[in-house]
Amino acid sequence: MIFKQRLPLKLILGLIAAISFDTILQLTWKTAVLEAPEAASPLETLMSVFSNPLFVAVILVMALQFFNWLMVLGQADLSYAKPVASLSYASVPVLSVVMLHEAIDLLEVAGVICVITGVWFISQTKPITQTGDPDIL
Repeated sequence: MIFKQRLPLKLILGLIAAISFDTILQLTWKTAVLEAPEAASPLETLMSVFSNPLFVAVILVMALQFFNWLMVLGQADLSYAKPVASLSYASVPVLSVVMLHEAIDLLEVAGVICVITGVWFISQTKPITQTGDPDIL
């Protein structure tokens, strides 16, 4: 059933933030790992993690992602929000090519198109289950 009602602005912004935070998190994490020493002892690796501002940024973005996700789930069903937030599965490969100069093949492009198509179908449904009980969302 196609649902044609406007989404609350708070939910739209929360979903955009969820996609953005996850994309930023993945790209920052990859960049931080590339800067880590290759052949290091566990202690040296640990020291590298806490002395690199990118790893600190990863932790900060994870915290922002956590609190944003709490807000999103207060506004929408998990079965709606999680698939929409999975648009980061499309943004990460695209930005990995642009920012990290990674290669992407035709099969990966097809996967990105499938993710976007699936999210479009899910976005046509209700974001929250309507119940007769006012105490349940």
